[in-house]
Amino acid sequence: MSRATPEEVFAEARAAMERGDWEGVCACMDADTLLRIAANGVARLSMGGEDLLAALCREHAVPEEMVATMRSRLQRLAESGRAAIAPEVRSDPGAMLEQSLRHKQIVDDYQKSLKAMLKAVPDLAGFTAALERRLRAESGGGSMSARLFVGETLEAVSITGTKAWATRRTAEGHPEDLGFVRRKGAWYLRPLARRPAAGRG
Repeated sequence: MSRATPEEVFAEARAAMERGDWEGVCACMDADTLLRIAANGVARLSMGGEDLLAALCREHAVPEEMVATMRSRLQRLAESGRAAIAPEVRSDPGAMLEQSLRHKQIVDDYQKSLKAMLKAVPDLAGFTAALERRLRAESGGGSMSARLFVGETLEAVSITGTKAWATRRTAEGHPEDLGFVRRKGAWYLRPLARRPAAGRG
């Protein structure tokens, strides 16, 4: 499909999800959404073992030095978490504060390296889809619901420039906001975006 309208990209994503085509679903998502989904998936897959993530990154030509930096910082994050619950830290308010500040910096460093790594992925949609499949194979569940968009309808589409909002009606009849963005003439889904309050664009 051309994804020339919000309705077209929604229909494409719905059809892809209904046939279990994660690549097709992810191809309909905007880059910011893919980054958030992939970041969650990377953290979860890492808990299953570093080799799983390393293999997936190699398959998708992710720069090895970026993967190494991210994994190193993820290890530091785990070590910091264990340090925070050590008896000698928990019993000393001053030590707790120092450890909290160190942990925050470590979290920030990890998130920066993760974001940089994901932005360097040549095909983020393909990587996110493969990550979703790998997670489901390893743990039985992924970062996205397999029922997303299935049996849903789109209502009240409103377009303002390169952005749009609509209401997706679930198969059970529940309304959910759905954002869209247009890039290079094609529309993409923003299912994690929040609709602005009235009067704010």
